[in-house]
Amino acid sequence: MHNFPCDWRAGFVMDPNKKQRVGYLVDFTGLDMGEYLKKDIEVFTPFGTGADPTYSNLKLSGAEKNMFTVTGVIESMTYNGGVGDPICVSAYISAQNAEILKGKMKGTLKTTVVKTLSWWICNFDEENKGWFEEAYPKEPAIVAGQLNAPGGKDIRIQVADEPTKVAQNVDVNVYSLYFEVVPAANSTYSLHFATSQQTKFVRNWGLKIGTLNAAAMT
Repeated sequence: MHNFPCDWRAGFVMDPNKKQRVGYLVDFTGLDMGEYLKKDIEVFTPFGTGADPTYSNLKLSGAEKNMFTVTGVIESMTYNGGVGDPICVSAYISAQNAEILKGKMKGTLKTTVVKTLSWWICNFDEENKGWFEEAYPKEPAIVAGQLNAPGGKDIRIQVADEPTKVAQNVDVNVYSLYFEVVPAANSTYSLHFATSQQTKFVRNWGLKIGTLNAAAMT
């Protein structure tokens, strides 16, 4: 099992004196929300100036190329490692994104399709004294799927009604989001994982059977 508890407050406001695991929900769109959820949180990469992440879906910006924009900051991510197992994410998103999502969830969701999903988690390698990328979608860099719904009714997505402050001295409110996503039908993805700067491996997610397009099946 892959379990990544993250210091989400450090994901918003990094403490330069500490080296905590941080993670980011880079993309999350679907559920018939158009382009939402928006990438509307700008953060600094813990890698620092001059160290570019390998993950191709992170677009660095700013004068020193050490900033990027994401959809949310991850509190935890878990994945059991099987090709059909759900990816479970707890994250914090903006008030605007939370309102859009809560509005969509007031009635029965017409679709549970997640069009785009991506994440980036990094950690500090104490032995080698450097940051490394611990988890992200490798190929392709953005995956697709649908919300996990065991039994066809229990749709695994929740948004908090009450806001949470990013920090005591930062007057910014965010909202907790939890969801589970299973891979899209007849699709396969490669997911990158690492336990240090040197130890990296790939897990396969999703399954293809036959050569016919799943959409053409009746």
